[in-house]
Amino acid sequence: MGGYMKLIICEKPSLAKNVAGALNVRDWKDGYIESDKYIVTWAFGHLLGLKEIKEYEGFENIRWNDITSPFVPDTFEYKVKNDSGVKNQLKIIRELLKNKNIESVINCGDADREGQLIIDNIIEYCRYKGKVERLWLPEQTQETIREQINQMKDNKEYEKLNLEGKARTYMDWLLGINLTVHLSNKSGEKLRVGRVIIPILKYIYDREIEIRNFVPKKYYGIENEKNIKLISKLKLDREKAQEKIEELNLHKAKVVSITEKEIKKQAAKLFSFSTLQSFLSEKYQIPFAVSSIVIQKLYEDGYLTYPRTNTEYLANNEKEKIAKVIDKIKNDYGYLDIRIRDSKRIFNDLKIESHSAVTPTVKLPNIFELEDIEQKIYNTVLNRFLSNFIKEECILLEKEMLIRVGDEKFSISGKTVKQLGYLKYEKEEFTDKVPDLNVDDEFDIDFKVVEKITTKPPRISESNLSQYLKNPLRKLNNIGTDDEEYKQILEGIEIGTEATRTGIIETAKKMGYISQEKNSYKLEPLGEKVIEILNKLQINLYAEKSIEFSKLLKQVYTGAKTIDEVIEITREELKNIFNKDIEIEKITKEKEVIGICPLCSGNIYQGRTKTGKVNYYCEKYKEGCKFTLCENVKYYKEELKITKDKAKALLKKNGKAKFKINNKEETLKIEIKNHQGNTYINLKKF
Repeated sequence: MGGYMKLIICEKPSLAKNVAGALNVRDWKDGYIESDKYIVTWAFGHLLGLKEIKEYEGFENIRWNDITSPFVPDTFEYKVKNDSGVKNQLKIIRELLKNKNIESVINCGDADREGQLIIDNIIEYCRYKGKVERLWLPEQTQETIREQINQMKDNKEYEKLNLEGKARTYMDWLLGINLTVHLSNKSGEKLRVGRVIIPILKYIYDREIEIRNFVPKKYYGIENEKNIKLISKLKLDREKAQEKIEELNLHKAKVVSITEKEIKKQAAKLFSFSTLQSFLSEKYQIPFAVSSIVIQKLYEDGYLTYPRTNTEYLANNEKEKIAKVIDKIKNDYGYLDIRIRDSKRIFNDLKIESHSAVTPTVKLPNIFELEDIEQKIYNTVLNRFLSNFIKEECILLEKEMLIRVGDEKFSISGKTVKQLGYLKYEKEEFTDKVPDLNVDDEFDIDFKVVEKITTKPPRISESNLSQYLKNPLRKLNNIGTDDEEYKQILEGIEIGTEATRTGIIETAKKMGYISQEKNSYKLEPLGEKVIEILNKLQINLYAEKSIEFSKLLKQVYTGAKTIDEVIEITREELKNIFNKDIEIEKITKEKEVIGICPLCSGNIYQGRTKTGKVNYYCEKYKEGCKFTLCENVKYYKEELKITKDKAKALLKKNGKAKFKINNKEETLKIEIKNHQGNTYINLKKF
């Protein structure tokens, strides 16, 4: 290294590779890439996390049962993740930050709150005090990287993102840790909960109870099948339905009016992250957890703009950029029927918080080189983009026929396509059921009573849950206009964020609270227990309360609240919960057999040491069996965590389990050694 250079710290290796490629940084070293102007290094997402309660001074040996009031540290402390690859990379970054040839550091986290905080935390943890700039990338194309490197702002201009991110981290830690301890102590079973997972469970729980309590009810409708099908909207009991058909059948049906009109149909708005995921779930049955990964990959490959956005609009200052994308699509893909359109349905600054809708970039893939699922997702975004910028308008011919039978009126309507417009790219089915009749034409009818039955409500789908979390007040208060919805989003009236919801739902599944069948969620017994326990303990952290917390975070972003104020409000909320001191019946359950003891063939159970650490012990320990598998096991310089699932895998006959070691996956098995009368349980390569 020689001369003054800029150190770019990227959130992930893939981003670092893209940035280095765009800036012609080619000299690969251990943990970074350099040129004469730049050093590009990377994190692996979060390298740091908040310490657990037992890691704070004075609380090393505390047991959960001893925690009777909310734990709020005087100062929140970070720790390095227990991973050798993470520790090594952080050491490399720290040494680079000490380099006297570094004139400034560039924060190149993802262009969102989380990305801002990840790199800021690293810089702060390493105690770097020099100049910091921010490289904000709405997309990862080489053109954008080169353009944005020349338009960087001082990192301090993004401080409000950092503060909001810290406030969210501290709030979620306080609520998650303290509520988990409180519920676990009260119930006798470890129940992990948090600010966002609770309203998710409650929403699914409410529907499950609705389904369980549903009682089918018969009702009677009246329908005519003779000549032309006519269906009444009336819901009657059998006697009144019979009276009604006898009355109607005294008459002939008569066409009283026929109206035709042309309507211009607008394309659906561009995609936000959640509307894209919902579309993919409904059309292709692609689960949110899968689409999230593939969409992120298409973004990292430079084909899509930043995906974790909550808006379906573009900024006014993006018109030139969009015009370039349109020109590129015309030239490379041959879609010549599109043009830039200056429309408020597309460009609207008032409906953008930080990121615009998901669109293609000027970097167009060879579609046939993409994986099948990548093709589906990319084409979905591309077709929605084309639909919004096609020159031709979509014109439908709408026809309605009004038919009178006695004092009842029946409407038959249909639509036909007069001019395709956006339907060229996003097909929709229209039916024309209007019969070939004229005004004053009459025909015979024969209405009959039709027995019908009410149907139970469906389970909550991925799309239902996503829409609810994005705008919970739509369900609570029937608020739903576009302007009102975006006003609420900007005020923080949402549960979770576009970036976090999918991960939290997956956590709820891993915890055994919910399960997923195709694209619908089912409440599991443990999830039901969580909600019932919350209700018994009078803990209401459901939608309304979660929204209050979310609004607090947005107030930190706007400067209306400080982090300390948010911590104090959270502390008071937790105090109120702990002070209720309601006793409930403990959950009783049979011990789960984790596996068979390799020493004596007894059952292995999960337990805890006197200091609260998890272990896996043999039921015959009182008879002298020495087998114990600790949750954390030393493997050379690594400390590996033995989860319950890994313990089960290891304790099978010829058992083995996979572990991540130095960013590589290794398969290990249990090794038992005896030395001078002592038994040692280790792990070795399978």
